[in-house]
Amino acid sequence: MSEKTYVTGSVEAIFFSNTSNFYKVLLIEIDETNADYDDSEIVVNGTIGDVVEGDSYTFYGNLTHHPKYGEQLQVLQYEKAMPTSSAGLVKYFSSDKFPGIGKKTAEKIVELFPENTIDRILEAPEKLDGLLTLARKNSFIKRLRENHGMEKVLAKLAEYGLPSKITFQIYELYKDETLEKIEENPYQLVEEIKGVGFKTADKIANELGIEADSSNRFRAALLHVVNTHSLATGDTYIEAKELLSETIFLLEEARNVEVNPSEVAAEINHLIIDGKIQQDGTKIFENSLFFAEEGIKKSLSALTKTIVADNSVQKIGTSETDGADKNFADKKILSVLTEVENDLEITYDELQKCAIIGAMNQQFFILTGGPGTGKTTIINGFIEVYARIHKIDLEPAHYTDDLFPILLAAPTGRASRRMNELTGLPAATIHRHLGLGQDEDTESFGNDLSGSLLIVDEFSMVDTWLANKLFQAIPSSMKVLLVGDGDQLPSVGPGQVFADLLKISQIPSIKLDKIFRQGNDSTITNLAHHIKNGELPRDFTEKKADRSYFEASSQQIPQLIGQIAQAWKNRGNNPFELQVLAPMYKGIAGINAMNILLQNLFNPLEERLEFNFNDLKFREGDKVLHLVNDAQANVFNGDLGIIIELIPAKFTESKQDELVMDFDGQELSYPRAEWYKITLAYAMSIHKSQGSEFSTVVVPMVSSYSRMLERNLLYTAITRAKQSLILLGERKAFAAAVAKAGANRKTGLIERFLTEKITDIKEVTDSFEKASVDQSVSTDKKTSVVVNKAISLFEEDDEEPVIQSGILTEKMILTGNFNPLIGMLDSDFEIFKKS
Repeated sequence: MSEKTYVTGSVEAIFFSNTSNFYKVLLIEIDETNADYDDSEIVVNGTIGDVVEGDSYTFYGNLTHHPKYGEQLQVLQYEKAMPTSSAGLVKYFSSDKFPGIGKKTAEKIVELFPENTIDRILEAPEKLDGLLTLARKNSFIKRLRENHGMEKVLAKLAEYGLPSKITFQIYELYKDETLEKIEENPYQLVEEIKGVGFKTADKIANELGIEADSSNRFRAALLHVVNTHSLATGDTYIEAKELLSETIFLLEEARNVEVNPSEVAAEINHLIIDGKIQQDGTKIFENSLFFAEEGIKKSLSALTKTIVADNSVQKIGTSETDGADKNFADKKILSVLTEVENDLEITYDELQKCAIIGAMNQQFFILTGGPGTGKTTIINGFIEVYARIHKIDLEPAHYTDDLFPILLAAPTGRASRRMNELTGLPAATIHRHLGLGQDEDTESFGNDLSGSLLIVDEFSMVDTWLANKLFQAIPSSMKVLLVGDGDQLPSVGPGQVFADLLKISQIPSIKLDKIFRQGNDSTITNLAHHIKNGELPRDFTEKKADRSYFEASSQQIPQLIGQIAQAWKNRGNNPFELQVLAPMYKGIAGINAMNILLQNLFNPLEERLEFNFNDLKFREGDKVLHLVNDAQANVFNGDLGIIIELIPAKFTESKQDELVMDFDGQELSYPRAEWYKITLAYAMSIHKSQGSEFSTVVVPMVSSYSRMLERNLLYTAITRAKQSLILLGERKAFAAAVAKAGANRKTGLIERFLTEKITDIKEVTDSFEKASVDQSVSTDKKTSVVVNKAISLFEEDDEEPVIQSGILTEKMILTGNFNPLIGMLDSDFEIFKKS
């Protein structure tokens, strides 16, 4: 094996330091190196912990070369350079780094630990007891660990194959106990460190000799499956039977050793008892999703105040359901609405008027409908009616100190800017309204909202976590209108909150079904509605004034898209207004291949600078897509921008290559360490396009996309086109997409609203206590054992399984025959009493 490339030397300068991810760029004066490098100084960069200017370190990594700005060492691991000779150690210990340690004391310390001195001191500091006072010993050991311990730990973690960013997260959590904790139970990394999966922990455990039937191993595998299942499927829970099956497969695949299903099933119960996962019947939830759904239910129950059986909005001019007072209120609203119609020169049909009146009368209201059904027109009319009745000035410039009382929000920056364009009022992303910074962990919450009215558009894009944060921030006095298209793709994150809310009878809503926005030559909207209804129209392949169709195989797609783009360019059209939307990233007809093709056509390199990043090349003038939310920088997931400048590392303060970009007038500069936040956007995924509209949309659809072909995916892509639509691919692929309704995600949200309304928590706990007493078979005064009968799983088993002391067995998981309150104690109900 070849020797690792290393550089040993003192830190001359810290050019750049990112405290959030430990990325640093350092200038090192070289004392020793095995690299083919002649200069006396070198720039090193990578994930590096706290370093001190002037101190010496050894950095291991790869030498990278760029013809314009020289060589740098990309650091993979590093350690503090420590003296090893007796004389060097005595000089080091008696230096000002260790106050109170003189030369003679230092010599005695070295005599006491003649070999591997520093490691042996840290392993057995008690041997210094007769040599140093307790206070001096503690100070000496503390400083020695600060100067040596962290690097030693990080070096060991690197040997386990852990990425630098993860090793720092681990060290930040466990500090000096890091190695001890990992050697004791490496599987706790899966529970406690974001980004560490089961296979990584299992590899470490295998090296440490931990057996394949370890309960900690089963526990970690179960948690891994629960955590990754929701992200992979969009479901908010996994059935216990499926969890057990997937976990056993993962365990046996990782080590090729058969495991006992009953022992794995027992760990599900232990995780529930420990509060690491949540259970509702046979449904097993990742914690944050379980409590997010609970939070949504609680917030909306408060906002809707009284739960009624019939949520239908009554027709105008009737009073059968709500009485004379309600009818009088409706007449007042209708009178103001008539004024608004006259002023805006708009005529609303009866259903649209019902929507505006419903939104005025309800604290919380949902408006849904496809393209062209008048959602935006209703939003504008509703705002006008609301403002006139409540005497609100709709001129934002008149509000100097006070906040504008009407909040407009959307999940993405582009969608919020579109709201601003269509209403003329300020609009922002949900993240910005809540004061959330970059994409934060699922448990962090933002600021409470202020104002009297909140309107959120494109709500189908909002996942369970964000919906919970938003609803918890809404004050009880605020009126809320959610707007969206329930037939579009659900959120990228887990859940289908908008679709679920539309099915909950307690939440008032109206669905618009009449198409208004349709010119004589416009067929895109009609096509979208056909597809939404599961129909591929007979004229699908015919050329229309605003859409075209080209039959093509996967292999022909690149050539066809190239011809379309070339024709677009030849006409002098803006490349940013032609958008390719595809379902998949990989393959000959995938997004990655299309981006390279279109970049070279619209923005060829010629004699210019470009930066390489992973499989991408960035050039000045490139169209880019922002991939994360960053409210501080006012850019959000889904925002489109343009690269306006490339700055080589030798000209930047960060000593890294930098990209300067413009996102709708917001100029940003990203050093290389942050380029993961962007990608090329000549082609993008249909999911990423939600909330955006483009002049011309190109949608390739071929059989090789088969696993992604769904009706709501195609529907979402088509509804992104404002003026023209180009469909290309295989008709059978489009037909397959239309025929396959989008998978209905498994969530627990609707069920939470279907459960009986709990008005008295004491009544519930009393009945639970009574049930426990009635079913108890234990004579122990401190605990009672609940025994419930369940059907046997296996035909050869005549004995019926029972649940004792809240233990959930493999059999009960597979049948679902168990009490959902299994394992719960009186103390578990205290949380309800506090609310």
